[in-house]
Amino acid sequence: MPNWYADLPDIKPKYLAISQLITGLIQEDRLLPSQRLPAERELAKLLRVDRSTVSRAFQELTANGLLVKKGGSGTFVAPVPTVNTLPDKINWGQYLRNTTTSHSLIQRKLTQARALNPHLIDGAANELPMALIPQLGDLQLNWQDFLLAQRQEQDAGYLPLIQTLERHHTQRQQFHTDRQTLLITGGAQQALLLILSSLLKIGDAVAFTKPSYFATSAVFKTLGVRPFTIPLIPTGLDLAVLEKTIRQHRIKLLLLNPTFQNPTGLLLSLEQRQRIIKLCQKYQVAIVEDDVFGWLSTKQDAIPTLKALAPQNVIYISSLSKLLGSSTRLGWIVAPDAIGQRLLQVQKRLDIVPSMLAQVMANLALTTVAFDPGITQLTKELAQRRQATVAIFRSLRPEWQFITPQGGFYLWVTQTDPTIFDHLLERQILVKPGTLYGAPKTAFRFNFAGIDLEQQRRLRDLLM
Repeated sequence: MPNWYADLPDIKPKYLAISQLITGLIQEDRLLPSQRLPAERELAKLLRVDRSTVSRAFQELTANGLLVKKGGSGTFVAPVPTVNTLPDKINWGQYLRNTTTSHSLIQRKLTQARALNPHLIDGAANELPMALIPQLGDLQLNWQDFLLAQRQEQDAGYLPLIQTLERHHTQRQQFHTDRQTLLITGGAQQALLLILSSLLKIGDAVAFTKPSYFATSAVFKTLGVRPFTIPLIPTGLDLAVLEKTIRQHRIKLLLLNPTFQNPTGLLLSLEQRQRIIKLCQKYQVAIVEDDVFGWLSTKQDAIPTLKALAPQNVIYISSLSKLLGSSTRLGWIVAPDAIGQRLLQVQKRLDIVPSMLAQVMANLALTTVAFDPGITQLTKELAQRRQATVAIFRSLRPEWQFITPQGGFYLWVTQTDPTIFDHLLERQILVKPGTLYGAPKTAFRFNFAGIDLEQQRRLRDLLM
């Protein structure tokens, strides 16, 4: 008999390892035609895997003609196993299995709803509507200027853009970039991928809030990183659960979106930020601060960033997508110099350096005289639309529970109807279901940025 566990190939997923093992045993005549295999439960115990893993391997091998199942008798090697026959085409089905998730089904439903009814109230949008993106005028760039600009490209990105962003952070009193490395990325999601792939190994653990847009990210599964969620409570992050999770699961990174959090719009207080930093320092947990909405903080409402409070313990991420549209695909990381150099090495090795043309155009946008007034006007317009939407919801849906955010462009609503997504869609109102953020079906996110005066009238009529 084979030494099942010792002979098992060291590959993943395990059902493929089992398939390879049994195929090899048949080829080597160590399993003979019509020979009975151990029962699934018994073989799972021998291989130290779940029974479902063995069952899936048996299904593959049966479909390929190597095994046969006999009801009530067990699983046997086929009388004439087709182990030496090469298929005439790739079985693409094995690559496509289990790729449909509840997240992808909801996204498909959102896409279909928009296509079938372009006039619906789209509260499920992720970004600003085109009409609200700051009007920056003509950004002049001829080809010769672009060729000359390429001479200023560094490992971290386009030098004038790096300098512009450093000035931005200093002038807005967010933090200083002394002993820090600022590197350009292809957006905030790529920045997160770069940080995780540079600093973590398979099996390491990260934590983030619940609900959170991080819940929909595929990056954790792609990198083999274990995610754990920390609930948000009325006062902010549940620090007792955070500490317990850090101790139980050896959390390496805490991912936070502390300013106008997506999806709740929560703004963590200064006291909360200080307590989070102190706790993470105690357990040597690094913090990744996602600050894509930091642009929309007014000076009156601004709370020091985590990066400002603990510059050597925090890796800072931001991007332009919430201001200039999702297709901008330009972000940046600010990290302590030692970490920044590591990120640069990995970025270069993976060849995920953002387009030079995009960097040059972004710098032109950020340095135009219309940029700062445009952000000020955007912040004012968002505040007006937020107040109008809140007034409509409170008047016509008093049972809906939500906290009015101080910025951003999302409202996070909880209520009691688990079919709220479908019921609102019937009224031509599109929302983002709470399940996309790790929350129950009774919650949803509503983007009020597109609710201009005309949309406000329609929204009021549709909810009456």
